[in-house]
Amino acid sequence: MRRIKIYIDSNNGGNGDIWMRLVSFYTIAALIPKVTICIRVPSFFYSISSHTFKDRIEIVSSQINDRSVLEYTNLGFKDIIRPMINGKRFISPYQRAVIHDRKEKKIKDVLNIILFSILDIIGLVKVPKKKWITAYQGYLDIIGIKEISHINYETYVYQLKKDSIILLEKLKHNLPISSNLDIPLHLKDSILIFPNGTSRQFIPVLWALKHLPDAYYCFFNKDEYANEFQQAGLKTVFFYEQPGDIIYLSQQAKWTISTDSFPSHLIQYSNYSSTIVLTEVLKSRVISPSYLGEVVDAEASCHPCLHLARKSSPFCAAGYIECLNWASKTYTQNILSSLPTTKETFNE
Repeated sequence: MRRIKIYIDSNNGGNGDIWMRLVSFYTIAALIPKVTICIRVPSFFYSISSHTFKDRIEIVSSQINDRSVLEYTNLGFKDIIRPMINGKRFISPYQRAVIHDRKEKKIKDVLNIILFSILDIIGLVKVPKKKWITAYQGYLDIIGIKEISHINYETYVYQLKKDSIILLEKLKHNLPISSNLDIPLHLKDSILIFPNGTSRQFIPVLWALKHLPDAYYCFFNKDEYANEFQQAGLKTVFFYEQPGDIIYLSQQAKWTISTDSFPSHLIQYSNYSSTIVLTEVLKSRVISPSYLGEVVDAEASCHPCLHLARKSSPFCAAGYIECLNWASKTYTQNILSSLPTTKETFNE
């Protein structure tokens, strides 16, 4: 059997995107044994990636020196022309997803679809077929690759569910965690909440104070939003450079809540005693088909919304500072009803 090696540069994209790709390539490696996948990840991802996936895929953190490498990109056509001329090849699963979610389509959106379709045909950019645009993003990110494209979604999901049992067990033991990670004494009896993402996936402080004032709110140690929670008298805990910190903290808590940000993707494969609350992205795209925990879907009429970094875009595409979901009584009730000890009606 002739083996095929695919070189992937996954250094670009959000951290949640990178994790979903890794899970999906791990699943593909089981489905297509003749394919060897060598994937580059950011250096801070190397330890958790090696711990979790190295039995099936090759994980590296340095530049891959091979001209056949496929690099993930979220750039538009004009930004990748020069690199393509210089020999680079790309995977671009985002263009069509962003256009699909945009409320008002523009002429440039149509042009982008046409141009990327042409680039896909001539082999310069790998683009997933339109029919997968609302599928789980892990699948959407990989299915444009020619050697993988024959794997249908049903086959992928079947294997993913089998693999999730393996991953759940792996992520219970010998996790690479930061040496300065601190576990609060009462965390095992408490709710742990990951309240913040880079866009509109953040829990307002006033909502936290009103509805879950006794929970622990978990932040990356350099996240300045934690200051607002501390000043309001809410309990905070921090994770550091190791993604394993997020998993370990979640597993120590009685129950975990996460917005649809990076922690939610790790939690979906490591802790089913959890609730994922959707604010920004389609449920079908960011909730793993293998996840057995609780999911609270968005109620806002403007959902899904485009990802706009909060630091550079204080308002969402619909013109709001905070996601409208947090003003919805139904949304709040659904969150509280998902918790093991908070079944009563929330405070009016």
